[in-house]
Amino acid sequence: MPNRPHIPTAPSAPPEYHIGEELRARRIARGETPEQIAKALKIRTSYIHAMERLEASALPSIGYALGYVRAYAGHVGLDGAQAVARFKTDSAVPEDLGRRKMPHFVPKTKIRLPRGLLSALTVLGCAGVLTIWYAGSVPTEAAPEALSEVLDEAAYAPPSLPEDPSILTLKAVAPSWVQVTDATGRPVMSRIMVTGETWSTDKERLSLSVRDGAAIELYQGRERLGAFGERGVAFTGKPLSASTVLPAPEDTPYEDTPLEATPLEDMTPISTE
Repeated sequence: MPNRPHIPTAPSAPPEYHIGEELRARRIARGETPEQIAKALKIRTSYIHAMERLEASALPSIGYALGYVRAYAGHVGLDGAQAVARFKTDSAVPEDLGRRKMPHFVPKTKIRLPRGLLSALTVLGCAGVLTIWYAGSVPTEAAPEALSEVLDEAAYAPPSLPEDPSILTLKAVAPSWVQVTDATGRPVMSRIMVTGETWSTDKERLSLSVRDGAAIELYQGRERLGAFGERGVAFTGKPLSASTVLPAPEDTPYEDTPLEATPLEDMTPISTE
């Protein structure tokens, strides 16, 4: 037999029907456009085109990209896990061509955290530190007794109250946010007063803002004058004087019912503007 020259056969081309083509075919069969898919999945239209063309460089980080592939596959009726596996394989084919002639190496996996994660963790850490500090700095008390027992005058006006009748004292019979401002509107005191806490002053022309009018009572020296308002009623800018409390101390709203402490997180400051 005559010798014939050897003609090498061309290597077969890699299959072109990758996962992106299947996603595109499923979309067209459903009669949907890339814009409609993007709107349904709440992602960019350019990401739909990138997935159909296996353009991984046009997609965000690998974590988001695989999530988009899973969502797209589920939308058009494919198995999400299988679509993700195929996308990993199909999108890596161009990168693997010609590597058999190169030294073998194991690529290092780069871990990319979602954008803003470090900032969010920093904010959460600061919030946790502030919460622990505030919880340790605010005095805690046991659940208050019934006011029929608390309002006993001897126990209700402890010896710590000043004897001088020119000194006015605020006393909390329930937790409430309280702010005292001077004539210029500058805060003199602003905080959440807890049950039994007192605050005294001998200054004049002060104004008072309270979250719960019945939770704060006024003393002149050691004499209890009464509460500043009805239970659960807030006010701002009321003069801090004996003329602004309820006329009869025995008619204060907290006398006939047990004290129900208001959660501190519900006590938002009241604007004085």
